[in-house]
Amino acid sequence: MKIVNTWGSPVSGTRPSAAVPVVLRPVVAASSRLRTSARLAVLVLVLLVPGVGATWAYSSAVGGQIAFSAAEESGVRVLRPVLAAAADAVAGRSVDVAAIERAAAAEPDLDLGTQLDAVRTAAAAAGATGPQGRVAAVGALADLVTQVGNTSNLILDPDLDSFYVMDALVVQVPKVLVAAAAAAAPGEAAGSDALVAAQAVRAGAVSGAAAALRSDVRTATEQTKDPALADRLAGLVALADAADAYAGTVTGSLTKTSGFDPAPVADAAAAAAGPAADGLQALLETRIGGFVADRTRTLALTAAGLLAAAWFAAGVWWRTSSDVDRALAAVTALAEGDRTEHPLPAGRDELGDLGRAVATTRQRLAEQSDELAAAQTAREQELRHRMEAQTAAERQVRDRAQDIIDETATSVSEELRSVVEQVSAVRAAAATIDRSVSSTDVVTREVVRRADLAQQVVGDLGDSLREVGRMADLIAGVADQTRLLALNATIEAARAGSAGRGFSVVANEVKELAATTGRSTVEITATVGRLRDQAEGMAHAIREMGQGIGSVDEATAVLSSVAADQHHVVGMLDTTISAAIERVESMSSLTDRLERRRQRRVRVEGDVTLEHRGRDITVRLLDLAEGGVRCYIAPPERLDRGDRVVFDGSLDGRRLRLDAVVAHRTPVGEADEVGLQFAGAPAEVTAYLRAAVERLSGAGAVVVA
Repeated sequence: MKIVNTWGSPVSGTRPSAAVPVVLRPVVAASSRLRTSARLAVLVLVLLVPGVGATWAYSSAVGGQIAFSAAEESGVRVLRPVLAAAADAVAGRSVDVAAIERAAAAEPDLDLGTQLDAVRTAAAAAGATGPQGRVAAVGALADLVTQVGNTSNLILDPDLDSFYVMDALVVQVPKVLVAAAAAAAPGEAAGSDALVAAQAVRAGAVSGAAAALRSDVRTATEQTKDPALADRLAGLVALADAADAYAGTVTGSLTKTSGFDPAPVADAAAAAAGPAADGLQALLETRIGGFVADRTRTLALTAAGLLAAAWFAAGVWWRTSSDVDRALAAVTALAEGDRTEHPLPAGRDELGDLGRAVATTRQRLAEQSDELAAAQTAREQELRHRMEAQTAAERQVRDRAQDIIDETATSVSEELRSVVEQVSAVRAAAATIDRSVSSTDVVTREVVRRADLAQQVVGDLGDSLREVGRMADLIAGVADQTRLLALNATIEAARAGSAGRGFSVVANEVKELAATTGRSTVEITATVGRLRDQAEGMAHAIREMGQGIGSVDEATAVLSSVAADQHHVVGMLDTTISAAIERVESMSSLTDRLERRRQRRVRVEGDVTLEHRGRDITVRLLDLAEGGVRCYIAPPERLDRGDRVVFDGSLDGRRLRLDAVVAHRTPVGEADEVGLQFAGAPAEVTAYLRAAVERLSGAGAVVVA
């Protein structure tokens, strides 16, 4: 059961947040579902994606360049045996087709099947080593070189040095060999103009190819960083010289159809092709090595950068997560009322500012708490003094009221006992009359005397009853004074405010006591009235007895009847007076009720459950004492005085389940105010309730659940 002081609690407010830009709303909505550490992790991953993507794209591009150059190397490896075979074919030697086939089989991606078949056919043809056979063989080999250049990317080489070396090997050398072979085996008639023109063209082709070779060598050596390339391309210059010499021979004998030996050109080509291919191979290897080195260097730098970024991100993530956790723990502790020191962020960033702000807030809260504690202590002391003064005033009021009630009850009891004695005298007189009725004269005289005596006694009885009536009026006056006293107490309690709430409870009880006293006074007055009426009836009967005393028979009958009636009336009178005495003496039991009201009470608020005859009834509490509670019960529920219930609630986290009895019920508007007295509560529960009431006195309203 939770106890809450209702003096009030501080009201906290929040600053309105800035409006989120429309563009950022999706990101803000998604990030608001994540903790700060998760946001940083997502941010790092998002930033890594483009870096990884760029690295992958770069690696793919460099890999493509390496693959491009590797394909060129494949072409160079096939180009070596093909150029050697072309030189052999021009020189009239047999073509080593097997070497070409081995090289082509090692590079299947070059797709040389068709051109290789043509080479086989030309090499295997009859007269392959003759002039025309040499032209067909070198032509097929030239086509094979062209296919190798196209499918191996050599023809698309991007660098100036390697491009011109490739041009010399793939284009110019085959061109020189084809033109030299064609010039050595012209198909035109000797001495004809067609022969002259064709030979001039062939000689020009040889000479042009020689010039192109020199240009390729010059450009390649100028654009290269390979110092050994010039030596490797020297054979191409020698080939150009041999080609120029051969072109001069052909030009000097344009009308001849024989006598041209292309062997020097072929030998020069065979000598130049190998070193030039080595130079081209070295350039390609250098290029591939550069690509690999650049890629390795770039990937290493990228990996180092990513590692550094990951290392820095891990540090930022750890620092941010740690600072957020520290700030959250400190703020949560402050929200829960824990003002002990907790680790706080100490950096120069916003979280550090937040940590310093939390530290300042904690210090200010501690100062305010000390101030509130001091004020609370002073208030509690003031309330304690007020409660002591109020308790003393309540004790004086209760003692005065009890003294008045005791005095009034004693007086009324004495008067009623006097009436009882007089009634006994009347009973004795009636008995005497009854015994004397058998005697005529004696009885008559005795009856007359007794009648006078009875009439006198009845007169005295009337006086006593009037005295009782005056005492009843006195009690009524006391009740009015008590009610006035309760009204004054209520007014004073209202003036006292919250400090007089306990006194208002006592004032209500005194007012209830005055009402009870008034009702008892009314009952006594009614009883005395009935006694007066009965006494007057008895006096009237005695007078009638005196009037009829002249006739002995009638006197005897009348006296017998009167005696019987007198016995009956006296019995009723005795019973009524005894009841009145019991009612008056019962007023002394109010002492116990006042003693119960002297128990300290505290105001309570909240609902509890009462179990009554197998049903649960929810009631609203008003106050609590160690011996019971006072509560409101709303219709249609109803409890009557004397009903037994089970109180089920909790106080300070301790559940209380106690038997209780309805001590009183007072209608208050549509609801009933019911007082419950705990019955048979264990001693330790009573002690717990006493300590709780003592502790909570002066704390304002207490919430009980």
